[in-house]
Amino acid sequence: MSKLDLKDKKILYELDTNSRQSYHQIAKKVGLSKDSVIYRIKNLQKEGIIRQFHTITDVGKLGFISFRLYLKLQNATPEKEEDIITYLKNQKIVTWMVSIDGEYDIGMWILTKTIKEMNNFWKELLNKYVNFIDKRWLTIFTKVSYFPRVYLLDKKQNFDEYVFITEPVEVSIDQKDIEILKLIAPNSRISVLEISKKLNLAPKTVSLRIKELEKKKVVIGYRTLFDLEKLGYQYFKVHFNLYNVTKDKEKKFRAYIKQHPNIIFDNEVLGGDDFEIEIQVKTLEEFRKIIDNIKFEFSDIIKEYKHMLFYKEHKFVFFSV
Repeated sequence: MSKLDLKDKKILYELDTNSRQSYHQIAKKVGLSKDSVIYRIKNLQKEGIIRQFHTITDVGKLGFISFRLYLKLQNATPEKEEDIITYLKNQKIVTWMVSIDGEYDIGMWILTKTIKEMNNFWKELLNKYVNFIDKRWLTIFTKVSYFPRVYLLDKKQNFDEYVFITEPVEVSIDQKDIEILKLIAPNSRISVLEISKKLNLAPKTVSLRIKELEKKKVVIGYRTLFDLEKLGYQYFKVHFNLYNVTKDKEKKFRAYIKQHPNIIFDNEVLGGDDFEIEIQVKTLEEFRKIIDNIKFEFSDIIKEYKHMLFYKEHKFVFFSV
């Protein structure tokens, strides 16, 4: 675990909320010179704490269906498991993948434009590895929200929410917009000038197109991928099944999830459990305390829950075509 001072944490928080903002803007917010901010960010990248700056798109507005797939393996040696992971990482439609300690071994987020495309992937996966798959759970994301990591600054409450998975409803964008998205998706800090050179567009045109993509909520925000282990955090997924739920109680549960500083994703899933949240904490004790507080606040509607530990992220991109 790397030792960070308050200034480093403030920089990480700013990059988590908007990784496309300028060095000057970050410097002003954290109380450092521009050169100091650049130096610290480069060090955080060198140490591997900052892994990637990425642009978050609402994939539903691009016409994608978001699938979530969990796999439990059987009879798989470490070498075979690595072979399966490598195969899945190399699939273009797999945009996020993680190794899991718990009921399943591998989790992934898959984007396709059609059911047929998903079915082809599914058949090929089973054709190659059916003898090594004990069980699988395929569901569809209908809405996913992310929340800023306010825990980085020891804040007690979060107020912001960004919805980046919605049901597929395409908006009007052209091929130039797609090309821009391809460039900013894996590198949100790429300059307008560099984009203009690569696409042979005027810088002003690039800026206007990006602003229009933001206005249409195709581009939801700009975030940063961290190495959580080096930050000293563990990553948990929690599934809740409820009973005796009213609209008012559900609303209160969602509000609790949104404001909690350590809850960073809220998943609504077709074919999944009633509530699915993702939590990042420093210790197992801290995780248990959060769960105990949730059970105390909502014991009248929680029937059961289960959790898994996401211990290694293998792939993370927010846009794939």
